[in-house]
Amino acid sequence: MLGGRLWRDGEFLKLWAGQGISEIGSQVSLLALPTVAILVLGATPFQVGLLAACENLAFPLLGLIAGVYVDRLRRRPIMIARDIGRLLALASVPIAFALNVLSMQQLYAVALITGVGTVFFDVAYQSYLPALIPRTDFIEGNTKLQVTSSVAQMAGPARASGFF
Repeated sequence: MLGGRLWRDGEFLKLWAGQGISEIGSQVSLLALPTVAILVLGATPFQVGLLAACENLAFPLLGLIAGVYVDRLRRRPIMIARDIGRLLALASVPIAFALNVLSMQQLYAVALITGVGTVFFDVAYQSYLPALIPRTDFIEGNTKLQVTSSVAQMAGPARASGFF
């Protein structure tokens, strides 16, 4: 992980940095949305379950469609647009809270939007790396990306818990 040619590959480094930020954001929202629903809005177990369903509904419904869509378009702009969309959706939560208009309906919408963004991002991301780096660097590239993902899975929920 410490050595390798990819440390000098600017395009890979951009992907790696963006993926790291995206992974941490996804992990934070995984814990933060249900926590906000429970602590701020007094959500019932059914409502929290529905919120989790909204986050994951896009995978079985849009997975194949996302694959077809991503195969026909450039992957990088798709990934950037989906990350910006997820960021804006998640940013609406603290804004609505500050304006005292936060509701479960908004959290459901945010969960759906982030779920759709995640499906398209993940499909584009998985097929972008092989187009970005030479085949001889796949092991190094995948190692760096997977380690970052693992760190985000540990750090993201810990970061989210720090907000409460």
